[in-house]
Amino acid sequence: MQRVVITGIAPIVAMGTGHAFFEKLMAMEPVIKPIEQSYCDGANISKWYVPYPEVDVTPYKERLRQMLMLGSRNAITAAVAALKATEDAGLKELDPETAVFFGGSTMDTEDILTAYNAVKEGRRLHPASNPKSMANAVPAWISILLGIHGRSQVIATACASGTDAIGAAYEHICMGKSKMAVCGGADQMSCCAEMMFRSFDVLGALTRSPDGLPCPFSEERSGFLYSEGGACVLILEEYESAVARGANIYAEITDYRSCCDAYHIVKMPDYPEQVISMFNGMVEGKKVDYYNAHGTATQVNDQMEATALKEVFGSQLGGIIINATKSLTGHSIGTSGALEAAVTAYSLKNGIVHGNIVGTLMEGLNLPRQTQKCDIRCAISASYGFGGHNSALMLEKV
Repeated sequence: MQRVVITGIAPIVAMGTGHAFFEKLMAMEPVIKPIEQSYCDGANISKWYVPYPEVDVTPYKERLRQMLMLGSRNAITAAVAALKATEDAGLKELDPETAVFFGGSTMDTEDILTAYNAVKEGRRLHPASNPKSMANAVPAWISILLGIHGRSQVIATACASGTDAIGAAYEHICMGKSKMAVCGGADQMSCCAEMMFRSFDVLGALTRSPDGLPCPFSEERSGFLYSEGGACVLILEEYESAVARGANIYAEITDYRSCCDAYHIVKMPDYPEQVISMFNGMVEGKKVDYYNAHGTATQVNDQMEATALKEVFGSQLGGIIINATKSLTGHSIGTSGALEAAVTAYSLKNGIVHGNIVGTLMEGLNLPRQTQKCDIRCAISASYGFGGHNSALMLEKV
C-alpha cells in the first residue's frame, strides 16, 4: 500500500479563492445574501443564500479558450480551481497517468434550464447544449485541459460527493495505479427562478433564522444555509514521489471509509448504526484530535451526527475539537466535502482551527466560538448525503 499526501489545494467559493478563502474563514467572515423578492411567493420558508463565486479566468484565458465556448460554468470553475491547485502544489506538469476523480450532486442546472427554455420558446439551441449538460463534463474537461490520461470519473453521492471523490483518488494511489490524482467537488446550482433553492426549501431543509446564520449543533438550528456552489480541488500524490520533488505537504490521508445506511432517500435513521460502525473501524488505535463535521444545522442531521460521535468517542468526545464549517460557508452540496477536507488539511498544516457561529450548543460537543491556534495531529472529515451515503476521510499531520 502506497502512502498518500495532499500537496495542493484550491477552493473557489463565495468567501474567496485559494488562500484568500482560508484567511476569510479564519477571520469568520461569511458571505450571505437575501434572496430576490420575486422568489418570495408565499411558500418560501428560508430567505437567505450564499451566492455562486465570481471566477477570474483572466490568467488562464488562452488555455481555457475552447472551454469558454463549449464548457459549462461549473466545469470552468472547476478547471480554474484545478489549475490553481497544480500551481499551489508547485507542479509545472503532471504525470501523464494522473487520475481525475470529481464529485458533484447534479448537472449544471442553469445550462439545462437554458436549453429547455430555448426548446419551449422555439429558439435555436446553443451548439454546446449537450456537452454542457453532461454529468462527466467536469473530470473530462480537467483531463483535457491538463493533458493527462489516467482514470477520469465523476462521482455523484449527493452531499458526500466531494469526500467520496477524494476517497476514490486516495484508494487509486494506495493501490499503485497512479502517483498523482486531481480530485475534489464542484456544483453550480444558480439558475432562473432559483429552482434548486426552492427544491430544498419545499423540503423544509433550509434555515429559517432571521439573519440566515444556520447555527449547527445548536438548539436554535432550523436547517442549512443554501449555497449556490463553487469548486474545490486537491492534488494527491504518492508520498515518496512528493518528498523526492520537495513538495509542500499539507497532510497525509491515512484512511477512507464509506457506507450506505439504506434507510430513506432524504431522511436519516435516529440511531446511525452504519455510521457508528464506519467510525469504529476508522478510529481503532488512533487518538483523534479534530473532527470536521457535516454539520448542516438540520434537526435530524445534527442529532444523528452527535449521537454517532458520542457512541464512538464516549467520554473522550469533549477533548475533540469540532468544526462545523457550514456555519460560515453555507452548504455547497457536492462541493462541501472537498471544501471541508481542504479546511481539515489546512488546519493540520498550520495548527489553527476556525471558530464556529453557533447558539446554545448541544451537550457534550466542543465547538470553539473563536478561531484558535492548536496542535492537531489526527483528524476526520465526514459527509452524509441524501440516499443514505455516508463517508469519512482520516487525515494526519506529516
